[in-house]
Amino acid sequence: MSSKTTLADVARLANVSVATASKALNHTDRISARTQRAVLKAAEQLGYDKANRTERSREHSGLIGLITSDYNGRFALPLLTGAEITLGASNHAALLMSSHGRPALEKSHIDRLAVHGVDGLIVVGDTTNSRPPLDPQTTMGLPVIYAYDPSRDPNDCSIICDNIGAGAQAIEYLLNIGRRYIAVIAGPEDFQAAKDRVLGAQRTFILYDFQPIAILFDAWSEEWGERAAQLLVEQHPHLDAIYCLSDEIARGAVRGLRSIGKRVPQDVAVIGHDNWFIFAANAHPTLTTFDNNITIIGKTAAQFLLDALAGRPHHGVTSIECPMIVRESTEPRRHTALESTGRVYERKTS
Repeated sequence: MSSKTTLADVARLANVSVATASKALNHTDRISARTQRAVLKAAEQLGYDKANRTERSREHSGLIGLITSDYNGRFALPLLTGAEITLGASNHAALLMSSHGRPALEKSHIDRLAVHGVDGLIVVGDTTNSRPPLDPQTTMGLPVIYAYDPSRDPNDCSIICDNIGAGAQAIEYLLNIGRRYIAVIAGPEDFQAAKDRVLGAQRTFILYDFQPIAILFDAWSEEWGERAAQLLVEQHPHLDAIYCLSDEIARGAVRGLRSIGKRVPQDVAVIGHDNWFIFAANAHPTLTTFDNNITIIGKTAAQFLLDALAGRPHHGVTSIECPMIVRESTEPRRHTALESTGRVYERKTS
């Protein structure tokens, strides 16, 4: 500590009273996170208590902050479960806070976590769309891992599910069980998940020299799935498979198909995505779908954060495979020899 630097100097620079500066430096709960950060920043800038603060910086609190924009816990809770498995093995614990998708609240939560000494942050999204990176001044130098929604900064560490791989596998599976007239029902076109799953599907169509009979975009809803399935059968009576980009869409599609006399999977096979129990395992028939492996994403995010704390940071985007869960909605049909040899395939034209 400089002999010329006093607590009053810190208070003056932070524009607070000496008493408030003292409370902030001692992490008093009654001081707002913003005030604490302002005082800490002033103290660091002036070199106040620098020796002690440097010594403390070498120690870890064992706490990890997990900030999520997922307001209903669908993504955050399994990710937290995975993170805690990894963190628990290293004597760390996670503190979960929800930003409800509001940047100002996210920043406020990070302020609070930072001044209370968390070792790092895991930022969890729920859309798969890329997001702006956190401001380094906000994170105060803490290592940050982005999960599910990647950072737009390629130098950051982001962990996502492999939606492209899922789309590719879905079409390959349908072709392998003998389906040839395949449509894709997607959600909104501005969602990265929809773009990536469609991209993967198109890659497989091209690889096998096929083309989809239709690719339709609209909403992540059962209503859209039902309406789209009915429209597809009306326009393409020979339709025999639908790849739906969410379980909500898939369950709606099944309902739409059954309402017009189509059997699932005998007439039309249906695949979903998300493996959300309320829509997939609790449907009739149960849905073949892809699991986003959120728990594994949580484990990986926690391990990468521990690596960063150990001086081995990761950079770029890491994709976690989405395993396929085969259920009743794609049970393969038994073809007769005549069906197998006499069928006319709809192939991609040049």
